[in-house]
Amino acid sequence: MFRDWLLLVLAVLVGMLGATPAMARPEKGEGAPDFDAVDIHGNAVDLDTLTETNPDLVILFFFTVSTGEDIAVKLRYLDTYCKGKLRIAAIGFKEDKDALEKFAQDLGVEFYVVPDTPEMDEKYGPFTALPLTFIVTDQRTILKILEGSGDAEAKAINDEVMNYVAEAYLQQRKLTEAKAIADEAVKTGADEKAARATKGFALVLEGKLDEAQAEFGRIDSAQGAAEGLARVALERGEYEKAVELAPDTGYGETVKGAALMRSGKLEEAAAAFEDGAAKPAADWQKSEAKNGQGRVLHEMGDTDQAVDKYQEAVALDPYNVVALSNEGAVHREKRDYKKAEEVLEKAQRIRDDDLVTVMLQQVQKEMEEANDIERGKLIRAQIEDLRKRYEELKAAGKDKPVDEWTSPPLVLAFLPSARSGNVVFDRAGMDVVLRRGIEAGLQGEGSIDMVEREVLDTLLQELNIGSSELVNQDTQLQLGKVLSARMLGFIDYAQVGGDTVMYLRLVDTETTALAEQLTKRVDEAGDIQALVDDVVGELVAKIADGRQLQGLIADASSEDSIIINLGARHGVKAGQRFNVIESGPPIEAGGKVIGYRQAKTALLEVTEVNEYALCKVVKKQEGATLAKEMRVKQATAR
Repeated sequence: MFRDWLLLVLAVLVGMLGATPAMARPEKGEGAPDFDAVDIHGNAVDLDTLTETNPDLVILFFFTVSTGEDIAVKLRYLDTYCKGKLRIAAIGFKEDKDALEKFAQDLGVEFYVVPDTPEMDEKYGPFTALPLTFIVTDQRTILKILEGSGDAEAKAINDEVMNYVAEAYLQQRKLTEAKAIADEAVKTGADEKAARATKGFALVLEGKLDEAQAEFGRIDSAQGAAEGLARVALERGEYEKAVELAPDTGYGETVKGAALMRSGKLEEAAAAFEDGAAKPAADWQKSEAKNGQGRVLHEMGDTDQAVDKYQEAVALDPYNVVALSNEGAVHREKRDYKKAEEVLEKAQRIRDDDLVTVMLQQVQKEMEEANDIERGKLIRAQIEDLRKRYEELKAAGKDKPVDEWTSPPLVLAFLPSARSGNVVFDRAGMDVVLRRGIEAGLQGEGSIDMVEREVLDTLLQELNIGSSELVNQDTQLQLGKVLSARMLGFIDYAQVGGDTVMYLRLVDTETTALAEQLTKRVDEAGDIQALVDDVVGELVAKIADGRQLQGLIADASSEDSIIINLGARHGVKAGQRFNVIESGPPIEAGGKVIGYRQAKTALLEVTEVNEYALCKVVKKQEGATLAKEMRVKQATAR
C-alpha cells in the first residue's frame, strides 16, 4: 500500500515539475481520448479496437495490482455475462508486465490487461486515486467516472460498478440486459435498493407496470419506492395519483412535473421540473428534468431556451433520444431543416425510435422541396393566384357551381384546428408528424388529391386567417372554392383519462356539414406509421372507395374513344364502368313532379386515365346516339 502511495506522489511531482504540463483529466460527457497500447499478450489495444464490433459499452479500468482486485472480479463477471456486448481494458498503473500477467492469471480475467504508457497517463491522468473506472459509450462519450481511494465512501462507489453498468443499459433502453445485470448486482453484494430501482424502471419502460409496481414494493426505502410508484401511476395515466405519490426528491419532482405537464398545467410543471433539475438525482433522471423544462418552454413559445434545455439534457444523458428528437422538432418548426436532420440522424444512430425515423424522413423531404427553386417559383405563383381568387369570391359572395352534376375532384385540405385543448405531448412535433404522415398517405393513395401544406400555410398567413376564423362557415365555403377542395379536414387531440385521443373531422365544403369523422388512440411509444396507415385506410374507405362518380361526356365523336370530364384527380381508374344516363318519364306525387326516372342508354368502360378518362362503349340501346354533355354515372356492378 505504501508503495502505491509513493508511486502516486512521485507521479504527481513529476507532472508538476516536468517541462510539459499534464492535460486535465477528461470529464463526464466529453469524448474519451484515443490511445495506442499493447496488452500483456502482445495485442494492439486502442479505442478503434475496442469499438470496432459496436459494443454496448467500453470500460477503461485504471488500477494497481493491490487496489484493483475487487472491481476486476466484477468486471470479469460482466465480461463473461455480456460477452461481445462489453469491451474492457484494464490498465495497470506503473506495473510491470510480470506483475500484470500474474494479476490476470490469478483472477482468471480474459479482457485486455495493458501496461500504462506516458500517453495514457497524460490523456487520462493525473491519477490521484486508484482504481479509476471510465464507462464509455459506443460513440466514445464518457458516461460515468468512478474514482476510488482509501476511504470507505469512495470504495463503496467502486463496489457499485455493476449497478452503474445496469443503469447504463437502462439509459440505452436495452432493458433485458439492464434487468439481468441488476439481478446479478444484488447477488454480488451491490446496493439492493439501487439494483431493484433500475430493474423497476426497466419494467416501466417495457410497459410491464404491474411487475414494476411489485419490484418497487420490494425496496425498503420510502424514497426509492415512492419515486418508482409515482412513475408507475404516471404511465397508467393516473396523473393526480402520480403527483400525490411523488416524493420531495429530485426524480420525484421530475415525475410530478411530467404528470402536471400532461394535465396541461404548464406553470406548475415548470416549477416541478426546475426543482427536479436542481436536486440530487441520477444523471438520466436529471436529464429527464431538463428535457421536461425544454418541453414546457417549447409549449410556451420560447423555442431558443427550449433548445438550450434539450441540449443540457443530452449532455447529462447522451442516450436521451427523446430530448434529441424534441430539439429536432424545434429546428423543423424554424425551417432549419439541415440542423433538424443533423440532430435527428444523431438520435437515429443511438437507437431505433419510430418517431425519430418518421420525422427524419419528413424533414429530408421538406429540405429537398425547400431547395427546389423551380418548385418554389411555381408555388409562389399559385399562392398569388389563390389569394386573388379568394378576394374576388369574398367580394362576390358564394355562387353555386355552373355544373352541379359532375363530381368535383376529391381534393382535401387539412386546416389548423380552432379548438383549444390541454394536450401536451411528451414528444415535441408528434402532432405535426401525424398530420404530415396522414397527408402524405392520402396523397399517395391516388384517389384523393391533397392541397400542398406549404401552399396552404402560406395562403392562410397572407390572407391573415387565423384558426379561430376557420370555424366560420362562410370562411370554410370560400376557402373550399378557392382551393377547389371538396373537403376540409381538422385534427384535434384530447386527454381522456390516461389516453391521448385523436379526433379527425372532415367538413363538406359545399354544405359545411360534417362529412366524416373518426377517433383514434395515440400511443407516443407505439408504431406511428401503423397509426397513420390505419387512419389513411379508414378515410379512403369512407370518402373515396364508397362514392359513386358522375360526370359528362366531353367528346363522343368515336365510340371507341369516348372522353368524359372525369380523370385521375377524381379517382377514376382503368376498368371502371359508367352508365350513360338520360332523363325518362317524370315522377309525380301530390300532383307535383318531384323528379324524373333515369334511363340507362349505354354502358362505357374506362380504358385509359389521364387528366380525363378515355372510354369504350361496352353496350348501347338500339337506336341510341351518344353526344357531348350527356350525363354519365359510375356503375355499381357489372
